[in-house]
Amino acid sequence: MISDSRYIANSDTKESQLIHARGLARTFDTKRGRERVEVNAVGGVDIDVEEGEIVGFLGPNGAGKTTTLRMLTTLLKPTRGTATVAGHDLAREPIKVRKSIGYVSQSGSTESNARAGEEIVDHALLYGISSKQAERRGRELFEQLELDGMWARQPKTMSGGQRRRLDIAMGLVHDPKLVFLDEPTTGLDPQARANLWTHSS
Repeated sequence: MISDSRYIANSDTKESQLIHARGLARTFDTKRGRERVEVNAVGGVDIDVEEGEIVGFLGPNGAGKTTTLRMLTTLLKPTRGTATVAGHDLAREPIKVRKSIGYVSQSGSTESNARAGEEIVDHALLYGISSKQAERRGRELFEQLELDGMWARQPKTMSGGQRRRLDIAMGLVHDPKLVFLDEPTTGLDPQARANLWTHSS
């Protein structure tokens, strides 16, 4: 399971094990005609991710990659199973999990009419970071991800690859212990892909 979707573990956490999941599963109820059918989207994931590791999920479309990521980032409640993420219990401490991680979704999360720099600063403020710190960190990320000159640009005027790099900057701006990237290199050219993995590791 999981195609070009990765967990990236930064080395600044005190916990050596950043993800510990056992039997993590998710089912959905759907209709087929008049009949209600239970669809088993994720059948039971066991995974351990240690500090400093980069782990990728590989698999075809529909294998449950994004569903697994959404469970581990508290965006989707597991049907069964247990997990700790960044040292916090997924079910009992979802807010602490969210404060400790970054998440870059497959579809992106930038507002097309906002200014790119404003998006970065606003996102960081949600994590309690000061405006000054947020701008400094954001500009550092813009330089590292080759977004120079894009601070005042609107995402709708950027190329697909530039918007994707902006999404990644938003996921990193609060310096999380653990970053979840769902197909982060979609829309990036080979040079930009290589640059992304250089900075991520």
